[in-house]
Amino acid sequence: MDQSALKRTAITQKQKSKWFWAFWALVVVLVVSFSFAMIMANKPTKLTDTASKLQSSQATFDVTLNKQQINALAAHYLNESAPEGYHFRIDDHIMLYGSLNMLGQKLDMGMTFDPEVTKNGNIILKTKKLAIGRLPLPTKTVLSYVKASYDAPKYVTIQPNKQQIFINMSKLPVVQDMAFRAKVIDIQHDQFVFEGGVAK
Repeated sequence: MDQSALKRTAITQKQKSKWFWAFWALVVVLVVSFSFAMIMANKPTKLTDTASKLQSSQATFDVTLNKQQINALAAHYLNESAPEGYHFRIDDHIMLYGSLNMLGQKLDMGMTFDPEVTKNGNIILKTKKLAIGRLPLPTKTVLSYVKASYDAPKYVTIQPNKQQIFINMSKLPVVQDMAFRAKVIDIQHDQFVFEGGVAK
């Protein structure tokens, strides 16, 4: 082998070596970034079942809504603040769906929830079912990613460790001095009852 061939081989090996280390450096950066986001998202959040802003008086009233009306409200309050690709909807179940970008891959994601009304009229959405592409990812991991990538309104708290989403009705914006709390969420009978009244 002549001298020029040896030089070409050495240069090629050097170039391969550069790309090899650049690739692994990129992998390390991605893994560290993803891990940091997951750690921050999994930090425990102190939550209390905050009492409603409603004044204790007889001047309260019930508002009964159906799925169509709830979806319209969700589109206004939740979907507008969600990043592109996330949607919240109620059909036969309460659903959060959209797409996630994980390590360069765009994956379709869907979650269903069972609702629960707390004694103070707040709402807990407990994760029931999860589908994300064909990946068998734990619910906690997906919720952690959603929490890290979604700047939720102050009345929505994503709790990956509890595999649930907490909606604090007392932190909803007060409109014309009126506040609301949840009373009944009955998806099967298409009935959603909220108690309204003058805010404290």
